[in-house]
Amino acid sequence: MLQCLEQAEIVLRNAIRGRSDRDFVDEFQAYWSNVFIYVDVAESYSGPARIRPARLNRGEFNALVVTAGRSWFAAEPRRKRREEEDGTPVEVVAIDYPLTFAATEAWPPTTVAEINRWLQKAAPDLIGRLESILQTQSGVSAAVLIRAPNGLYCYQVEVPQHLQRPEFLKSRRHRLPEMMERQLVSTPIERLIGVRADADYLFGRNLGSMNGLVDKRILLIGCGTIGSFLAHQLAQRGAGAKRGYLSLVDPDVLTTGNIGRHLLGVPYLGRNKAEACASYLNEQLPLLAIEGYAGDVRTQKLDWHRYDLVIGATGEEALSIALNEIAVQARPRLPPHLFVWLLGNGAVAQCILTGEVDRACFKCLKPDLAGLPRFRAMRPETVVETVTNVACGDAAYVPFPVSRSVAAAAMACDLVVDWANGNPGHRFRSLTLDNRRAFRVPNGSPTKLNHCPACGG
Repeated sequence: MLQCLEQAEIVLRNAIRGRSDRDFVDEFQAYWSNVFIYVDVAESYSGPARIRPARLNRGEFNALVVTAGRSWFAAEPRRKRREEEDGTPVEVVAIDYPLTFAATEAWPPTTVAEINRWLQKAAPDLIGRLESILQTQSGVSAAVLIRAPNGLYCYQVEVPQHLQRPEFLKSRRHRLPEMMERQLVSTPIERLIGVRADADYLFGRNLGSMNGLVDKRILLIGCGTIGSFLAHQLAQRGAGAKRGYLSLVDPDVLTTGNIGRHLLGVPYLGRNKAEACASYLNEQLPLLAIEGYAGDVRTQKLDWHRYDLVIGATGEEALSIALNEIAVQARPRLPPHLFVWLLGNGAVAQCILTGEVDRACFKCLKPDLAGLPRFRAMRPETVVETVTNVACGDAAYVPFPVSRSVAAAAMACDLVVDWANGNPGHRFRSLTLDNRRAFRVPNGSPTKLNHCPACGG
């Protein structure tokens, strides 16, 4: 108890002497409000915007979002045109100093008059900004969003019910602030804390100085045990955001046998894997442009030239060889290709980024289909286990746990991010997941082979 009292004395003395100002600045959000509003505008944006209702789940509108145009939070369907006039008008204002409260004023401010008194010391340039919006913009409410170094702070006011008539909202709108000020009861304001929800923040926050996949155009072939998790990871890194898009292709449907090592679950049984993955990702991250295509990628009418990167994640060697052949023959017209696969019963995950004339293509890793691979990974005594459940209608498959699929997808996603940052590093990467069955293969950037049937000669 004595220690607590001593600490309380120190805090009080610091506060009286002005030594706690920094603490108040850092904790200002806690003093401002406990109501949140999402802010989907660029970090550098200042100017007019709108506060609109948003829907974060399948239910009713349950959030608000500040947007200067279309927003991924938007409650309307993606292609529906939104009227510019709907929602509450808000002015986004940036200041270069942190906000704090004034000990001499009532706190927290609950009326327009109290907000203005606080602004006299906190941000004098913003005095009257709320009233100006009321005078010049349509609607029955107005707001100001302050972007300060210590957070995003919004305050808004609604015109009192007895003034919400055409006489005041149209003919005498320029006098609204004056009439509200002359009321016997002060007009209340609402305070909200802004939370960034723009694409740059969502997909760049966890990458530090690295770039994500925003604006990248990626074609992912195969949405099975590796491809489904890879699609999810690419989306979380920003693939499909802003001017980018993510296209998924797969001919197969999701069955009960896939559930144990696939991104999707029971609600998607019987659906095409690519279309189902796109549907799932669009629901989780609706701001992204993600489309799914059913069928063989070789027969799909997709313009491969419009992509920045093509990824083969089918794990089928024959199809990978065919895709590699197409890419090599069309150099340099087609974008680089990345292949990812598992060896054995998920003992090793490997991937390779191709497309450079002097470096290995996919076929360079095993020029002779019946011969040994260029970089041997499986131990000689290892026998690959296959299973056929005739009673279940299963074709022969290679069993391995879902953790191996996720590891392979993560390794490939890391290589994609390195590529997007302009420094792919090791183009060929290998991850040993079962040391009893496989060797450790060093990463590297192998050169092409002159006797490669795809790119040699």
